[in-house]
Amino acid sequence: MKDASESGCERCVVAIDGPVASGKTVVGEALARRFGWRLFDTGVMYRAATWQAQRQAVHLDEHETVAELIRGSTFQLVPCPDQDSTRLDVYVDGVDATPHLRESAVESGVPTVAAIAEVRALMVEIQQREAAQGCMIVVGRDIGTVVLPDAPVKIFLEASEEVRARRRAAEQNGGVDEESVLVATRRRDARDRNRHASPLVAASDAVTLDTSDLTLQESIDIAEQIVRERIPNLSASGDAVPPARG
Repeated sequence: MKDASESGCERCVVAIDGPVASGKTVVGEALARRFGWRLFDTGVMYRAATWQAQRQAVHLDEHETVAELIRGSTFQLVPCPDQDSTRLDVYVDGVDATPHLRESAVESGVPTVAAIAEVRALMVEIQQREAAQGCMIVVGRDIGTVVLPDAPVKIFLEASEEVRARRRAAEQNGGVDEESVLVATRRRDARDRNRHASPLVAASDAVTLDTSDLTLQESIDIAEQIVRERIPNLSASGDAVPPARG
């Protein structure tokens, strides 16, 4: 993967937002691979914060205590050691939290932690510092509105509740029924869209892409087209090519 010093594309940052199972991460990762950039899934930060609170035995409903813990913790993002990966691993106080971020306890607790205003403020600071490194696809739920309001490219991925529930159920390899996933999806949507701190909403200058009736490949191709339209001097390899003079 390229860094800013290698490619000179420090303003080539793409913000991708959207609700759960809208395709943010998979589309973002595909774009990162195509351009040779890093993928920053900001959701891992909230998962890491949740894991930190749980391993320190802090009750997640004690918002002030959770915020105090996160404020005193050190979060570090490092490139995944797999050379073919675009992703960033997250360390908390020197411990690799990445293997724990999909545990069921973290899954169930992260919506509570992500809704804590002070935790979100702390995470946004980290996210903005990381995105300043350049040449990055940044995905989340408030990237275009809060984290990177000046990003040159903003995409808001959307899909119907039913389609997103079907995708989530498929990810569980038949372990859950689609109806229960649909109920959980609606509940998560309501929490994300109605929370006081950084609610999920499309930025006014974002391009909305509804993936309900699109294949994954079609979604990726359209997203790439949006990026290239917004950054017209982007080369095939993902470098920002200076415009010709004269």
